[in-house]
Amino acid sequence: MRFIWVGSLLACNVIESAGAAELATDGGKADGLEEIVVTAEKYNSTIQNTPISISAMTGAQLAAEGITTVEQIAHEIPGLSMRSAGPGQTEYEARGLASNGGAAPTVGLYLDEVPLSPPALAQIGKVVIDPDLYDVDRVEVLRGPQGTLYGSGSMGGTVKIIANQPKLDTWEGSAQGTLSDTEGGSGNGGGNVMLNIPLGETLALRVVGSDSYRSGWIDRVVVNPFPQDSAGARGNVLAALVASVATDVNTERVYGGRASVLFEPNTDLSIVATAMSQRMVMGGYDEFDSPPGAARPAHYEASDIPEPIADTVHIYSLTAIADAGFADLTSATSYWDRHEQQTQDASESISSATGVYPYVAIPYSEVDLTKQFSQELRLTSKPGRLRWVAGAFYSDLNSTWIEQSANAVYAGPGNSTGIIFDSDNPYKIAQSAVFADGSLEFADGWKFATGLRWYRYQSQQLENEWGAFATSPTPLATPLRTAASDTGFNPRFNLSYSPNADLTAYVSATKGFRPGGANEKVPFSLCGPSPLSFGPDSAWDYEIGEKAKLFDNWLTINSDFYYIKWSGVQQSLLLACGYEYDGNAGNGRSLGPELEVIAKLSEHWRVAANGAYTDARITHPSAAYAAFLTGAAKTSNGQPYCATASACTAPILNVPRDTAALSVVYTTAILRDYQLTARVSDVYVGTTYDESYYFALQLPSYSIANARVSVEKDRWEANLFVDNLANKIAEISANNTSFQVNVPALIRYSTNQPRTVGMQLNYRF
Repeated sequence: MRFIWVGSLLACNVIESAGAAELATDGGKADGLEEIVVTAEKYNSTIQNTPISISAMTGAQLAAEGITTVEQIAHEIPGLSMRSAGPGQTEYEARGLASNGGAAPTVGLYLDEVPLSPPALAQIGKVVIDPDLYDVDRVEVLRGPQGTLYGSGSMGGTVKIIANQPKLDTWEGSAQGTLSDTEGGSGNGGGNVMLNIPLGETLALRVVGSDSYRSGWIDRVVVNPFPQDSAGARGNVLAALVASVATDVNTERVYGGRASVLFEPNTDLSIVATAMSQRMVMGGYDEFDSPPGAARPAHYEASDIPEPIADTVHIYSLTAIADAGFADLTSATSYWDRHEQQTQDASESISSATGVYPYVAIPYSEVDLTKQFSQELRLTSKPGRLRWVAGAFYSDLNSTWIEQSANAVYAGPGNSTGIIFDSDNPYKIAQSAVFADGSLEFADGWKFATGLRWYRYQSQQLENEWGAFATSPTPLATPLRTAASDTGFNPRFNLSYSPNADLTAYVSATKGFRPGGANEKVPFSLCGPSPLSFGPDSAWDYEIGEKAKLFDNWLTINSDFYYIKWSGVQQSLLLACGYEYDGNAGNGRSLGPELEVIAKLSEHWRVAANGAYTDARITHPSAAYAAFLTGAAKTSNGQPYCATASACTAPILNVPRDTAALSVVYTTAILRDYQLTARVSDVYVGTTYDESYYFALQLPSYSIANARVSVEKDRWEANLFVDNLANKIAEISANNTSFQVNVPALIRYSTNQPRTVGMQLNYRF
């Protein structure tokens, strides 16, 4: 605990990333810190005046740090963590509530008013859309359950991306170009452009376009014959005969655009229609094999099987805000669709499960098709001692998981092409809710807030599987159907006290939930029976916190301590055959402090720090999970993870125990008309647990430092940067794609980008 409250002042990532406030960049005035306006409670407030645990970064801060993705923000915010296999392959956790189980995430993601959900079923996990962050107004991160205002999928927290909106009567634009080089890879480049066009007195159009390329640094090495020991396990691949090498395969290309039209006929009505499209293509995963490990960042195969990834998303939204006199009426309508497709090398996994040696070439392809319609109507009161929000919400998510794998070796009666396992699994979940939330300033400085959300969900899965390891060699005439439904309430209570404008203290109790759902029926011939459904889980968060401004607002200190009781924990359980299923693992808890500090030391020097300590465990495993922990779950020496069920607890997976970050920024005027800004930053991520063949595999801590120097004059800005100064190769997660998970001698670690040196030019007009 001492590490966070004292040591966390020694780590962060760029001053603006601490999120409690934006530092003034006047270069010479004696101003303090400028606060960021947020809409966490569905109406405008500031971070310091909002009595919940929240961080935010403005668009200017994102640009100053060179942040372009939500994944990069995850390192900036205390209490927020991730599990990733690369761009577009990331799931998020907050306050120890992991997303690796169930059919919904624990951290909600919003683009303006659009709720963005990951695929309900997918071997890659609860990975969310990763929209480009060029020309956004701010990003808000709300920690703790947000079940009253944001509903399902926000049990651990919510990330909100708020884009810049069109402006009437204003011509403006911006352009950005970036060039860099990655050690062990090659050149990278990208460009962004924004244009705001007034179309008369009541109409305006804002258009954003982006295109970027990142080189790879991980090789695909084909060795033949593939080395195996007497038991068929992976041998020394470094001593094997190399048949071919595809270098730097994990390239990434992202391109897309966003267009918004504002119609504002008068001051009482505004309508914004937005369309966005983005496509991401990768040549391979950001993963290396161990053995041999990070010293040889490569994936070793017996056959040359490329592992490409493609992710395409289209988002459409219509948001209308009308002044109804006593309140503002908001209608938020959205529809989006997403098409993900990837191929993985499954040769070792299948051979390990079937005992077929030597390895045969088995590409495994996964297609995830997701689409969602959502509608929210809400009324928001005018400013006053009593503030309230009331509304209704509906969403309809359809997610289809398709698997494909084949090799002629597995051909048989009715299966002439050698289909190993193919499946087509449509998943549907419809959710509806009614909610109300309000606060009353009942005495000088005292405010009580409460809210309640009634929810209902209905989910259904149709499952059709066929192949050598399925129940039928051909598609079933009548797919297997499983369904789940539930109703319930999510309340929240918050009491805050502000004796003056510089201090806010609060205590709160909030509840969040995730719906239950259906499991895919795993190949019976390989894995045996597994549960076909799992129940909902929920979390109560009890929290105490403070927000303080000191020394005429030259210093802010925001801190909190929380205790979360997690009931019915949804957890992904691994099977020795290489497949997994979702189950309710029992009850658990998560607790810890969070701290954010920003200080303006002088007109030129600023420093910021944040940190969090998270202790998250399953303390009372269910009977099924206890059986897993004492049976299939193995330690690195091959023994059961727990000797007896009565004395067994388990860590929540994919949650770092401690995180911290520090940044120092220096700003001064040079050559009379130019402003120089230099920033050095470092982020620290503590040890975490993941799972491969061995349960609760411990991943080591890592620290990544960055440096950036910018020179600005009028509308121009030039930047020189070095990302990952020490060229740290981190092990972010293990077997994130769930393949090779059943091979004791192999772990595929996802990793970060090596040292990258570059320059960036920005122009505003």
